[in-house]
Amino acid sequence: MELLKSEHLPPPQMEESELHEVLHHTLANVDGKAYRTMVGQIFSQRISPAIDYAYDSDILKGSFSVRSAKIQQHVCETVSRIFKRHGAIKLQTPLLMPRNKKLYEHNEASYLMDHSGMLVMLPYDLRIPFARFVARNNITNLKRYCIERVYRPRKLDRCHPRELLECAFDIITPAGNNFLPIAETIYTISEIIQEFPVLQERNYSILLNHTALLKAILLHCGIPEDKLNQVYIILYDAVTEKLTKREVEAKFCNISLSPNSLNRLYRFIEQKGELQDLTPMLNTLLKQKTGISSLVKLGIKELEETMGLLKKLGIKFQVSINLGLVYKMQLHNGIIFQFIAYIKRRQRIVTEILAAGGRYDHLIPQFRGLQAVGLVPLAVGVSIAIDKISSAVLNMEESITVNSCELLVVSIGQMAKTRAINIVQKLWAAGIAAEIMYDWSQSQEELQEYCRCSGITYVALISDKEGSHVKVKSFEKERQTEKRILETDLVDHVAQKLRTKVCDERSNREISDLPVQNPKGSSSNISGVFEPHGTAVIPNVCIVASEKLSASARRRCEIQVQTRLQTCIATLQQKTNEVEILAVDLPKETIRHFLSLECDADEQTFYMTVKELMSRLPKQKYLESVCDEIYNIKIKKRVPLLVLYSYRDDYYKILF
Repeated sequence: MELLKSEHLPPPQMEESELHEVLHHTLANVDGKAYRTMVGQIFSQRISPAIDYAYDSDILKGSFSVRSAKIQQHVCETVSRIFKRHGAIKLQTPLLMPRNKKLYEHNEASYLMDHSGMLVMLPYDLRIPFARFVARNNITNLKRYCIERVYRPRKLDRCHPRELLECAFDIITPAGNNFLPIAETIYTISEIIQEFPVLQERNYSILLNHTALLKAILLHCGIPEDKLNQVYIILYDAVTEKLTKREVEAKFCNISLSPNSLNRLYRFIEQKGELQDLTPMLNTLLKQKTGISSLVKLGIKELEETMGLLKKLGIKFQVSINLGLVYKMQLHNGIIFQFIAYIKRRQRIVTEILAAGGRYDHLIPQFRGLQAVGLVPLAVGVSIAIDKISSAVLNMEESITVNSCELLVVSIGQMAKTRAINIVQKLWAAGIAAEIMYDWSQSQEELQEYCRCSGITYVALISDKEGSHVKVKSFEKERQTEKRILETDLVDHVAQKLRTKVCDERSNREISDLPVQNPKGSSSNISGVFEPHGTAVIPNVCIVASEKLSASARRRCEIQVQTRLQTCIATLQQKTNEVEILAVDLPKETIRHFLSLECDADEQTFYMTVKELMSRLPKQKYLESVCDEIYNIKIKKRVPLLVLYSYRDDYYKILF
């Protein structure tokens, strides 16, 4: 008996079939003691130092760059600002979901096991977790955006899943038969592209398709309905160049598709262009069975509606219908779209997909409980490759400066540290991004290099030798200046400098591509460096006040407006001397609405846009007087450039 209990005896051998039987029996009863014991043993494994180090060594490989992190933050903030402008809120959903193979038939997700042995999955995208969130919370009306990591499994064992940063924008609305949400979603992506010059240079175009059209084409080509999902996967791999044409043909051969049917399929899915150009080919499908023709009619009708709305929104990108466009067909129903560009990479032209999305309300019922009642809302969403935008901005030939701090406070000597701490606290309280230098022993050259790398424009040098004064160094446009000011005036001085800087940047951005009238009246675009041409003309300032102003108050206001807009006007007058300023007592949100006025049209069209503007805004009488003055300047006097300035919020917009 003692011999049998000895630890020196080899473990009893078990046939492989018996082992499989035991494991199968154990896994079949998740509430059993044997199952809990097995899971407990799995979680009690020791991780060796070598495995610990290798797990994420390719991610944490010492290549972190502060500049890259700042640019990514800048991109995320810019994109978030656009979504907020459309009324969206930032909303994150739970990270993990129970494993669901049906939703990821083609795209393998990254799976994990929790302490009970249950399989859960990390998000492959941000859409499916959100659809589950909408269904479980009975949400029927919401605009949300989210910028989060998504995960891809790796072929290697014992390594961290690959991470990607994805951005999602979704519209949930009870208006089921409305195509404005999909048009607005597409328009939002066009706004994002317009925000980044490096993306504008790539000439993105928009591809549209409809799931009903693609289904009708496949059924017409003899593909059975139960094989549609397989075909969608093959087509997706074909258009994303994961499969060669020979491999595609082999896969279609496996599902018994004849060569004639395959040729017919290729003839359809290779079609791309305006909807009216594709109509003759689509009309051949209308003569087919009732099921196929009704699918085609639905697809054409919804594409026509969407294209019409995109034109009304003034989309400047080329929009075309691509009958071969396939995008996550198991998730979408209705319109699907992609933003694509052809870029050169490693000596070859490749297709880059910046954003893709579509309508997906058929996905929501899959997550609803059995007791769920009520109509399923319309759901539209788009996924944006934030990493691609960040990479494009990072690799620009003319690198941009992205700073997280405006001013660096440096104490010269140990004794001045208390004053420096007091100053930086005042700057923070005033809402100015500032940081204090921890290592006060650095040389002037080291400080300047630190500011250059961090994008810091101003440095405040605090020294006991200066008494109650502070030295402010400025590193603007490769020029270094120094000014000695009172410590009590520092916060106001820096705030004024930053306001001027923001105004200059806004001015340069808004008028960089202004059309200029030549002597004959035709327009031409001027860019580059302008030569000075005489003394600047002081523009006429017209003040439309909400309350009566005295003559002295009006004069003070005129001088204030001219001073605040001095840089902007000087730049505008390099284009044309015919510039006027209209100063009004309105918030900046209202000022933006005035951009919708048709200032270069006739009187009737102008007042039609005024009527539309008035319907959206309160304070009618005052708005009427502002609009009348705009009519006076733009329509009657035909002044090319009008600066509409809010003296309430120190904000302006240029009306062309």
